[in-house]
Order: sequence, then structure tokens, then C-alpha cells
Amino acid sequence: MKKMLTVLLLVLIGALTSAQAQTANVKPKVNVAILIFEGVQIIDYTGPYEVLGGWGKRHVYTVAEKADPITTAMGMRVIPNYTFDNQPQPDVIIIPGGGESSPGEKARGVGGQLENERVIKWIQDNSKQARYVMSVCNGAFLLAKAGVLDGLEATTTAGLVERLRKVAPKTKVVSDRRFVDNGKIITTGGLSSGIDGALHLIEKMDGKGWAQMVAYGIEYDWRPESGYARAAHADLKLPGSIYEAFYPGAEPLSFKGGAEAWEEKWDVSSVSSPGDLLQRIGEKWAADTKWTKASVEKAGGAASNTSRWRFVDEKGQAWDAAASVEPAGEEKRLVLTLTIARVNGAKAELR
Repeated sequence: MKKMLTVLLLVLIGALTSAQAQTANVKPKVNVAILIFEGVQIIDYTGPYEVLGGWGKRHVYTVAEKADPITTAMGMRVIPNYTFDNQPQPDVIIIPGGGESSPGEKARGVGGQLENERVIKWIQDNSKQARYVMSVCNGAFLLAKAGVLDGLEATTTAGLVERLRKVAPKTKVVSDRRFVDNGKIITTGGLSSGIDGALHLIEKMDGKGWAQMVAYGIEYDWRPESGYARAAHADLKLPGSIYEAFYPGAEPLSFKGGAEAWEEKWDVSSVSSPGDLLQRIGEKWAADTKWTKASVEKAGGAASNTSRWRFVDEKGQAWDAAASVEPAGEEKRLVLTLTIARVNGAKAELR
């Protein structure tokens, strides 16, 4: 009997020792804090949340300055999981973007947070201890304000690349990458780029196989080697104010192109005549001093007009552009076509 009790005691001790060893080998989950605020862009924070929260390998949570419900861009209502005062210490920080507030409106979006000392301090303090810090879209402006991007490379949403260059002179801002990895600090382009950045984070933390499996699980066509970068597309070299010449009242018909060539078509039936529209576009185009008017062509009568323009960019590369207006076969229906192409470039990118 005594011998049997001794054996049982040894078995019990062995089981407890094994359980302790297994517990010791279990790594604590990585804490991923996603900052949210009034006007935060929905996909900017939910995209990384979906990616990083998969398979239960990480503790992903939202954190805000206060516990009050937050209204995102487009009106989604969200209650943050934690506040700055009670959050778990994050290992990974995600800083999403968000639109600007209208005059007289409660401070919203990234613009509303740039002067918020508590938010900037939260980024500064937690960035020091975090393993990784990633911004999405114009969340890069918050990292810049916090001094996190000084001396590093960075990117942001396509339409704000030039502005980030102005407000972050100590940062090398690039436009030819969907995300930029400095090791600890990662910045991504706009909106869905945050999904790519989050998958890249998984690859860094868990390996490429895990990142691929997560991408397949959410049915996302992840191609990190594709070289796709929205901010590098040729249309962004067109004067942004040109759209004011025919919008609102215009309807988009098609958009296609890439880094060396671009074409877009608009239904502009609300405009009185091709000549009137071309004149209005020309005035907007001429206001951008880098553009020089090349010629105006009329083919097939006054209803068919093309205005051609050219400029040389900061790298010395010449670009040709044109605005054409023509009837679309229906009474009073007009189609505006805008094109731009690198001189001697590959127009085959139009597809």
C-alpha cells in the first residue's frame, strides 16, 4: 500500500512538473492597440483589426482618449475597448487616419488630433516601448507631429504626399510604395493599404506562411511584390483643381492607367457646350503654373475639341496631357476625356 502511494505521488509530481513546463512555454499574447478618435476612417482601423485579430494569436483592442462612444467617418458609432488611462501596455500600435472636420464642427479626423496634446503624448510615450508602430493613411501626420518619423522614410495616402513633405521636412516622403518599413516604424498608403501593412506585420512577427494564410482566410489578394502604389499613378500629376471645372454635375465613366499613363472619362452633359467646358478647364489648368498650353485642336466641327498641355516634373521628366470634349451620340450628352502620359513612356499601362 505504501509503495502504491509512493508511485501515485511520483506520478502526480511528474504531472504537475509537466504542466508547469507547458505553462512556462506558453508565450503571452502580443497586445495590439488601435487608436480611434472622432472621424476615424473605418477601413483604416477595421482592416488591420481584422488581419491582426485572426487566429487568436494577438490581443487586438481599440483605445481612445476617453471612454465615450466615437462617431467614425460616415457615421459608424464605436465604443473604445480602453482609454489611455486603463489600456494594457501595447506591443504594437496602429495609428489610422481620418477626414478633416468642417468649419464650426467638432474637431474630427486627424486634423482634430494634431493639436491634441494628450493624443500626441500617448503616441510618443507608447512608441518608445512598443515593438512596432504603424500608421495608415494620413495617420502618418500624427506620427510626424509626435516626432516619430524624423530621419526616416514614410508614405501616406496618395493625395497628401506633397503636404506630408511640407510638414515633415525631416522625413523622406516617398510615393512609390504601398507601405514603408523602417524596421520598427511602418507607414502605409491610404485605406486598404493598411491591410497590406498589417499582413506585413504578421510576416515580421510570425513568418510569411502565417501572413499568407491570413490573407487567404480573408480572401484578400495579397501581392507584396507587385510594386503597386496608388500615389505613383500618373493622374496625380494633373492639377487637382481641374475637377472644379466640371464637378459637381459630372458622372465618372471610366478610370484606367498606372504610373506612366492615365485616362479618365466623365459624363459632363450638364455643361452647355464643348467649347465652354474646355475654356473652364483651361482656366483651371493654366492656374497651375507648371503647365504650358501646347495647342487646341478642332476636328469634325466646333463640337469636337482637344486642348493639349505639357510640363516637366521635378525629376526632369516631360509629360503630355490633353482634355477632349466630344458628343456621345445622344442629344446634348457630352463626354470629357482627360489623358496624361510620360513622354516616351509606356502607354500600354492603360487597361
